[in-house]
Amino acid sequence: MKYAILFATAILSVQSGFTREVHTLADVPVNKYTIVYSSENDPDEGMIPATYLHDLLKQLIGEENALKDISSHGKKPIIKIERPEAMPTFDYSINAGRGAVTIAGGSGWAMTKAIDELIGRMTRQKSVPAFRTEGSVEGMVLFERAEGSNLRILDDNIWDYSGDTLPQAWKDAGIDCRDAARAPKFAQLVRAYMPDVLTLQEYSKHMDAEFMPLIAKYGYRNACDSEGDMRNQTPVMYNDSTVELLEVNYNLYRPKQWSNHDSKSFTSAVFRHKDTGKKFAVINTHLWWKSDKAQPGSTQARAAQVRLMLAETEMLKAKHDCPIFVTGDMNCTESSVPMQQFLTSGYVPCYKAATVYGNTDNGHHKCGPGTVGTRDSHRQDMDRESAAIDHCLIYNGAGVEIKVFDCIQEYFTVTLTDHYPNLIDVRL
Repeated sequence: MKYAILFATAILSVQSGFTREVHTLADVPVNKYTIVYSSENDPDEGMIPATYLHDLLKQLIGEENALKDISSHGKKPIIKIERPEAMPTFDYSINAGRGAVTIAGGSGWAMTKAIDELIGRMTRQKSVPAFRTEGSVEGMVLFERAEGSNLRILDDNIWDYSGDTLPQAWKDAGIDCRDAARAPKFAQLVRAYMPDVLTLQEYSKHMDAEFMPLIAKYGYRNACDSEGDMRNQTPVMYNDSTVELLEVNYNLYRPKQWSNHDSKSFTSAVFRHKDTGKKFAVINTHLWWKSDKAQPGSTQARAAQVRLMLAETEMLKAKHDCPIFVTGDMNCTESSVPMQQFLTSGYVPCYKAATVYGNTDNGHHKCGPGTVGTRDSHRQDMDRESAAIDHCLIYNGAGVEIKVFDCIQEYFTVTLTDHYPNLIDVRL
């Protein structure tokens, strides 16, 4: 998923009898700048926006600017891409002075927006004087849907840390992992992608108080609100302007020994897509989490929970005959007994069904009370098929096309939870 690209094609090519029209930025010809980026925080966080700028400038001026890591180049003129530690996640600034242009952002999303603004200025005027500006991507819709798709589902286990105090590891790192700090970032994730349906796991009352008001203003509702039961830690939320809720069912897994803090459950919801009139269903779950070594019988407990969902899907199929999406943290891999019950019954992983792009990353990294989020993965393999425990499946999907399955790995999400968000773009 890419930002909409704002660029102009080269004005003139070098031909006999013609002179190339030179673009200048802060009194320096644009083709003289070297684009440099910092990779101190994350290897991709500066490099990806820098490459984006490089490609846009090539289309604009018809020449390639040099592109280097800042550690290997510091001579002016430069266009520097950086993420200052103190800059809020979604803020950005551009400071264009003679020989040095600095694009700063609190995240890759913010840096990219700043680049779009810079290119927009250069498109409108070939000679851009020195200037300084700042802005934010907060509250912005950023990512278009895959071409031809008409349904988008976003799924994430958001880590239930409901403490009012900071764990020592986070305090030492100077990062706030409390709900009041994380909720606005989750809300902007929703706003940036604007899914029709949002499925979450480990969703507590504490997070609900912070998060729901932030997304309600964009048209989102909790399918279980009408039931008055906010104990549900596996909610299905939906955009009221794009889909109509037809029915909802919440099932809390029992006995309690396999549902710590009432966090293990499934919620099923049936919707009508307002544009097409087509029905579809979504089942969101969080299965029991421990290994058999830690608690004997755990695998079979997950398998029993899956069988409840299998029964639910058959009832929904008989009643509505619509495609059914199953999402959630299953706490087991595709080769496990619980997941094989799905796969041998005709459920297809969305990443395997995707016709345009299917991300195969395992979807996990380290993050918890004692560990500040890092890119390092605690899974045994980086491949989704062998190591992922978050799953997005489709059942009874004849005539439905999964266009894209993506695992969103923007750097700021690393300190939100140990699960990367999953995105599905579908043509019903």
